[in-house]
Amino acid sequence: MIKTLFQFASTGAALLIAITQAPAQETVKMGIVGPMTGPNAVMGDNWRQGIEAYVAQHGDTAGGRKIEIIYRDSGSDPAKAKQLVQELVVRDKVSFLGGFGLSPEAAAAAPLINQAKIPAFLFHVASPALMSQSPYFVRLGQNMATCAEVASWWALKQNKKAAYIAVADYSPGIDVLNAFKKHFTAHGGSIVGEDRIPLNTVDFSPFAERIAAAKPDLVEVFIPPGSPAVGFVKALAARGVITSSVVIGQGEAEDPDLHLFDDSVKGFHSSIYYSSTADTPQNRAFQGALKQKFGPDTLPSTFTLGAYDAMGLVFKMLEAQAGHDLNGAKEMELMKGYSWVSPRGKITLDPATREPIEDFVIRQVRRTPAGYRNVVIDTVPQVDPSTFGAGG
Repeated sequence: MIKTLFQFASTGAALLIAITQAPAQETVKMGIVGPMTGPNAVMGDNWRQGIEAYVAQHGDTAGGRKIEIIYRDSGSDPAKAKQLVQELVVRDKVSFLGGFGLSPEAAAAAPLINQAKIPAFLFHVASPALMSQSPYFVRLGQNMATCAEVASWWALKQNKKAAYIAVADYSPGIDVLNAFKKHFTAHGGSIVGEDRIPLNTVDFSPFAERIAAAKPDLVEVFIPPGSPAVGFVKALAARGVITSSVVIGQGEAEDPDLHLFDDSVKGFHSSIYYSSTADTPQNRAFQGALKQKFGPDTLPSTFTLGAYDAMGLVFKMLEAQAGHDLNGAKEMELMKGYSWVSPRGKITLDPATREPIEDFVIRQVRRTPAGYRNVVIDTVPQVDPSTFGAGG
């Protein structure tokens, strides 16, 4: 059994902690930290579905080890997320971590993850700066700067020249604003207005009114999913912005949430890496497992998929280390350049950045025989976050 001692400071006090990596043939624990309640609880719900769908397909054992999942509710509070990671590492002795609802949660936990030396899967948090904060982070969503650049590329392709940017006022939102603005203006577009919307906003009407008055061709948005996104989209629709301009975001209106919006969401666009309407064997199997486990009306989202794909990587690492003690550094080496076919399509983990290289799609919410869905209207193949913006 491998034991590693490390120290870290917590509210000014130094603590000495023993970390034990799971030896062969023992149960392996994976801790999932993020919002399970509150306005962003949709994330936690979707993560659980993705994990349980994978287990339904592949079982709960890999490389001779049974996998136990431990869920902890951060309530989207970075300090709480850090505390929960500490408890999972020290008390529960987890070998893997995953989740994190908003980027500040992952950033707060990074120092503990680095000391524990265990892989931590970012199911969808997308701040570009996160990956430099821990060599043990593995992104399974998207780099939000890349989402913004893809949106800009597509908008310019549609001859949209005047854009308004409205983002949540925290670091990931500012990353979206800066990335979109840089790419859009460098390629001939102009910015007619910007808004940084406080995270505690309930009434979005003043922002929607400013956007409507500016009459942009395009509105680039980034708002956390759940009630904030619903409120913002409804405010835009009430002032005709959804129909008068192209409004494009990222994961604000995922398929499982579309029923929350009513008809206001029709026409909303997104730049992202997955659509539930993809007709591939992997996507059909993924959705079949979800429906069998959670009911015929269950729909997947990018949140569901991030957790699902993380489980696939956990299984790979356990199988590769069958009969041996687990080792976080070796596990990270195993993932460098690793490629597989997901329900979203082919993914390759960049060996230097641990960012996914994957297809991006432009989706539009449309009415289908099954109800409102995010339908793919364009595809950008195998986008590399390290080069896409530079390549224009």
